[in-house]
Amino acid sequence: MKAVIIGGGIPPSKELLEEELSDADVLICADGGGDCLYKYNKVPDYLLGDFDSINKEVLEFFMHSNCVIETYPAEKDCTDSEICFNKAIELKVSSITMLGFTGSRLDHFLGNLGLLKKSLDYGVKSIIRDNNNKIFIINEGCTVLAEEGKFISLQAYSDVVENLCLVGVKYPLRDYMLFKGDLRTISNEFVSKDTLISFDLGLLLIIIALD
Repeated sequence: MKAVIIGGGIPPSKELLEEELSDADVLICADGGGDCLYKYNKVPDYLLGDFDSINKEVLEFFMHSNCVIETYPAEKDCTDSEICFNKAIELKVSSITMLGFTGSRLDHFLGNLGLLKKSLDYGVKSIIRDNNNKIFIINEGCTVLAEEGKFISLQAYSDVVENLCLVGVKYPLRDYMLFKGDLRTISNEFVSKDTLISFDLGLLLIIIALD
């Protein structure tokens, strides 16, 4: 079961939204993300948040649509994005795609990266996408990427990623100890249709740039 969550950051293109909704089972929207869905003539299954940023006319429209609306206080211990994430977990989804989760608020973006880590704890596959990037976190093991992006950047999301191996990129690595803050793995390039990433221990943040 796949959930798509729409956040209040930079809205996705209509094409990206349609692509992700084509195989989605549930659409969850955080507060101001409703403006994007309204523009694209989409009604979410759930609209959640404190509603301090959504256009009031849009909120009124969704209140009269087939949409579950849950209102939360402005002063709370979690973000609207996390509320939506928790709803997806409550619905027992197996994968989550987060759109509208990047933008000018770097503090919120940092928190959204934390949701990628949190999803691993639940055994749920999650990804943040915008019109130019794909962002996700993987744990130890072997991962094969079949991507059409141009650049791939890696960062340790744990203190260290042990024995990192990269195959199918311009700058391959073998048994590399990638410590947090090490920039050697920034802006690598795909040179093969399939890219192999493997490591023995740790958490690896991956950003694939389409241009």
